[in-house]
Amino acid sequence: MERRRSRPRHPRSVTTARRLAALAMTAALVIGVTAGSTGPLEPPLTAGLPGRVVTTGPASTPAPAVLPLILSVSQPAYRPWDVPSIRYQVASTAPVRVTATAAILVDGRSGQVLYGHNPHLIWPPASTTKIMTALVAAESTPLSTLITISPQAAHFRDGSVVGLPEGARIPLHDLLYALLLPSGNDVALAIAEGTAGTVNAFVARMNAEARRLGATQTHFGSPHGLYTPDNYTTAYDLTVITRAALRNPTIAEIVRTKKWTFQPAGYAPRVLYNHNRLLARYPGADGVKTGYVDESGLTLVASATHGGWRLIAVVLHTRDMWGDATRLLSYGFAHFHPTTLARAGESLAVVELPASKRAVVGIVASDVTAVTTPGENVVRRVSLATDLNTPLRRGDRIGEVVFSAGGRLVGVSPLVAAEDVTTERTGIEQFVDWIGHAVGSILGAAIL
Repeated sequence: MERRRSRPRHPRSVTTARRLAALAMTAALVIGVTAGSTGPLEPPLTAGLPGRVVTTGPASTPAPAVLPLILSVSQPAYRPWDVPSIRYQVASTAPVRVTATAAILVDGRSGQVLYGHNPHLIWPPASTTKIMTALVAAESTPLSTLITISPQAAHFRDGSVVGLPEGARIPLHDLLYALLLPSGNDVALAIAEGTAGTVNAFVARMNAEARRLGATQTHFGSPHGLYTPDNYTTAYDLTVITRAALRNPTIAEIVRTKKWTFQPAGYAPRVLYNHNRLLARYPGADGVKTGYVDESGLTLVASATHGGWRLIAVVLHTRDMWGDATRLLSYGFAHFHPTTLARAGESLAVVELPASKRAVVGIVASDVTAVTTPGENVVRRVSLATDLNTPLRRGDRIGEVVFSAGGRLVGVSPLVAAEDVTTERTGIEQFVDWIGHAVGSILGAAIL
């Protein structure tokens, strides 16, 4: 576990009228802001595109995202993890039972949401923060870079630590293992200092990367995830970050490793063990990261791959971390399967351009895949730009194709021109036109 703190004791009585009035006003503000920013707690959600989760039922309609009011860039207007009605709500029971306050299951490739329970509820991420720490470090700094361990990192003892020797020079590659397997908070500081110069500069990079990826309800306050009010995310945003991290082959390899020997130059070797027990408990499990602080409760980002198809599950504030993740992943593999909606280069439309008497063939540039349930029919709908005309270059966007299944949106892809289309006409086309005009003239003269 990364860190435990005792819960603060609440006063049993308030003796003054002023204190009573203050408490009443505070309660009213908390209830009002919570109701206004989250609305009723979301029911379980299934099957939709990223950010377009739709509810179950015969007439599925888009479910609104839970967007908390933000007073500043870094501070949420309220802290749902401090609101008992949210923190200790009744667990979801359908279509899969989870004990987590927030949970989500997505397709690892497309990000398509297969299940969600409060997926946009902001929550402290605890050590799942380190997924972003690893991503920013691995993408910005060569893995062979030697990081000198500062006194601050060497003497850091808050929460889970590896115990780094002061002054040691350790490759970033090795530090990433120490970050993601035993969840070293001291390692997170060393990586931040060694790759960005200062912890604050590194955290700024983390927040910039979150914005670039589209994790719009996420803000990081540290590279390790120990609780601060300005360190928060959502279950959905964690899937966005995780999908990006798993595209990095080094990170993907590390998070599926059960144990690894850590040996800084000149020091005795140590075996580091991965905190993620799912790697040994669930067939095909290949990541990703555990976390805990008192404010967040148990958190887990889990992934598993069957037959080349990866699913990612996130549970926040769960009472059954391994069970919840197992049930979510098993639900996904049992009820869904990946489907190729269109192949790269497949012709989906032929459009005549009246102004130039030319035709353009519309194709998709790459394979379009989505996750569907067995027996579902996928419907394609092509929309074309209204101002199409020559000249067009191969690959120019001419519209889009939308795929739906069971009344829900499962894919959208740009429609592009298959070949160049010019205004100029070839010699053969001009000759055919000349023949046509000549024949027309002769027939017209004969009739007269």
